[in-house]
Amino acid sequence: MRGDRTPAQAIGDLRAALDGVDSTATADRVLRAQAGALVRALGRLPVAILVANNHARYVDANRAATLLTGYSRHELLERSVWDLTPASHRSNGRRQWEAFLKRGELSGSYTLKPKTGRVIRTSFFAAANVLPGLHVSALTTASLIAQLRRPARRARKARRSK
Repeated sequence: MRGDRTPAQAIGDLRAALDGVDSTATADRVLRAQAGALVRALGRLPVAILVANNHARYVDANRAATLLTGYSRHELLERSVWDLTPASHRSNGRRQWEAFLKRGELSGSYTLKPKTGRVIRTSFFAAANVLPGLHVSALTTASLIAQLRRPARRARKARRSK
């Protein structure tokens, strides 16, 4: 996968990966396993992928999401969308969440409060009900892309020098 994918393209990749997935499977355990497999498959993208349930609780996240937020995957799975939303944005965020669930998609800028408490602006694309009850958000920043590309560049240089 190319490293210069946008959040919307990442969601497109996710939707393509879902072709053939049994959409009638509703058991939470099955949904979490499917979400986890998809997040791992998209793990190489320089895009933070966060999967939330209908209650806005995170059920999975990729490595880029841990780098962007400063939380470990385990810590993210103990949190909700509102835990990463600055207090001053929560009431508007809740209205947007409801509109997002009804519309099925939402994109634009999102203000995120990572573990450091230092607010950052991200670009995002979100798709509701990618699997029933599971909603995927793809977020990125220029610094996240740079941070994720560094190891790949080092690996390419190492291969060339051999």
